[in-house]
Amino acid sequence: MSFDIDGLVRTPGAWLDGSGDESEIVLSSRTRIARNLHGHRFTHHCDSAELGEILRLSMDAAAQTRAFKHGKNAAMGEISTLDREILVERHLVSRDFASESASRGLVFTDDEALGLMVNEEDHLRIQSFASGFGLGDAFRRANDLDDQLAPALELAYHERLGFLTACPTNLGTGMRVSVLIHLPGLVHSKEIHRLLESLRKLNHSARGLYGEGSEVMGNFFQLSNSAALGASEEVILKNLREMVTKVITYERRSREMLFRKARRLLEDKVWRAYGLLRYSRSVSTKEALSLISAVRMGVGVGLVTDVPLRTLNELLVYIQPAHLQKLKGNAMDPQERDVVRAEYIREALARDAS
Repeated sequence: MSFDIDGLVRTPGAWLDGSGDESEIVLSSRTRIARNLHGHRFTHHCDSAELGEILRLSMDAAAQTRAFKHGKNAAMGEISTLDREILVERHLVSRDFASESASRGLVFTDDEALGLMVNEEDHLRIQSFASGFGLGDAFRRANDLDDQLAPALELAYHERLGFLTACPTNLGTGMRVSVLIHLPGLVHSKEIHRLLESLRKLNHSARGLYGEGSEVMGNFFQLSNSAALGASEEVILKNLREMVTKVITYERRSREMLFRKARRLLEDKVWRAYGLLRYSRSVSTKEALSLISAVRMGVGVGLVTDVPLRTLNELLVYIQPAHLQKLKGNAMDPQERDVVRAEYIREALARDAS
């Protein structure tokens, strides 16, 4: 079935619910799997006719799966620029995918935990989310969809190289696994740069809230494997799980040290942030993310007890420009959005306080 963008905006995705292991530090876990169809050129070499054929074959195959029996689908060329931006803000599609609408399609489940992009960098991009530190759950869901699609599609596969992908770093399994993680303790203790350099040496990468090319704001990072060639899915999962477990340990130590050695300063930062969120009349996206980050750390160390993680997680999406404009029902300039953003945050926090 096609989707109602207004209905989509009214309901937060399941990955935002604040459940799952280590959810006060790890917001969500994600698995992405890249696949291409045998006998077709990679998308950046295709003409419109070939892209259209890939789209038809892929969407027909998706319609036959159990996963998307009651799924929602969107032809990107038939929705507005604003609505495509909403899909980016909800992490349902990449920014690159939204920038080009022709011959691109999207299918996803009601809870937004599982999706399929057609004709992004690769013909197929399976994407699965789990709330908290749930890499295994996200992988199983994505892998199951991969198995459901395979009988209806002949995939490009090389006996030695594995699954063929447009980017060489995805060759092999075609799999990227990642977590969206909150690391204010390591940022405040000045240890974050050393950590990021260590990740790079271990073939892992760190990006901003919206992945490759996005700015790191609010101390939120996406940590992922950097390459898929030469390692099995199990090894990729194991390596990222072990790496993230260590990062969580370092983050907890940094928070504990801040709490022990600079409690008054930490309390002041957290409660100032909470006060600004509760009472500000204008706030930018960047400032709001910084304030949410401080309150989120306050929740993590036990200073703030009446603000659910779910609320803070949902704010990360709903304070974004396209969501604010869709909720308000009209286009707004940045100054108008700042006012509406502050109003939205005040109302969300007031509901929790009542």
